[in-house]
Amino acid sequence: MNRSASCIQMLLLLKARGFMTRKELANELQTNIRNISEYRKELEEAGYTIISTTGKFGGYRLDSSSLIPVIGFDKEEYQSLLEAIKYMKSHQDFLMFAQYQKAMDKILSTSNMKEEEGSVYVKSNASILNSKLKNFIMRINTARKEHFITDILYKGMHDQTYEKVRICPYEILNDKGSYYCLAYSLKAKDFRNFKFSEERMKDVQVTNTKFQRDQDFKLSNHIGIQGIMQNEVYEIDVILHDEQALLVSEKVIGIHPIGEWIDATTYHLSTLIEGKIATLQFLLSCGNKIEIKEPVVLKEELKEIIEDMLQHYHL
Repeated sequence: MNRSASCIQMLLLLKARGFMTRKELANELQTNIRNISEYRKELEEAGYTIISTTGKFGGYRLDSSSLIPVIGFDKEEYQSLLEAIKYMKSHQDFLMFAQYQKAMDKILSTSNMKEEEGSVYVKSNASILNSKLKNFIMRINTARKEHFITDILYKGMHDQTYEKVRICPYEILNDKGSYYCLAYSLKAKDFRNFKFSEERMKDVQVTNTKFQRDQDFKLSNHIGIQGIMQNEVYEIDVILHDEQALLVSEKVIGIHPIGEWIDATTYHLSTLIEGKIATLQFLLSCGNKIEIKEPVVLKEELKEIIEDMLQHYHL
């Protein structure tokens, strides 16, 4: 980045983010910290007022009276952009956050509005991808864009060993903090979801062979309603009691839930839950505070699970 470009980028950063230390500016501009003072001088010569703070944690702030074209955001619109940045920072599974931050810097640098106190804190429990998995995702994403057949060394959930699977990658998906590749498997001759995890994916090799993407492909035909897996949907009809009734009433359970209070401590819920495992998890999580009317087909299985659990917990 040449000197003029660095000065302009520093101006945008200060306008978008407010106060920044010299070290932060140097890191963003990929330059020596000593150059930051020189950039400040050049900006001030161009008519911008840069307020300096000295000391160990000293840095710069752009005077709000500096003239930069203003985009007409109202307060709520501007605040929503700031909240979006904080939200994305908390979701460490978003691979392109650095590029997203730069794009938002360009937008926010054109506004003269200031951030207000009282933001909402959101924390994601998404796992952090290591460099190996990030590399796998980038390789397959490149193959997806260029329509290259790809070989992956993969172990399915019920498999004991890794095997080479040749795929035509169609989409990169993120569900509940995990990344998947929706691809056409040349072995299975059907679409499959392949999870990016150290336990399942050992290697990725992009071939030089092109594939023809199906023109009639629709993502909605290959993913579930509430997640990326297509699963059987179970009709849930339950009565909940006491504290469990309150906890469930405060959540959105399943697909199109309908709930009503029968009395002060009894709650009736009807909903649809996608997937057998998810259905069993919900029913079991309610403990002895639930009366199950539907699904009848899972009642015996639930009984067996509870009896088996009791055998493993000896008093």
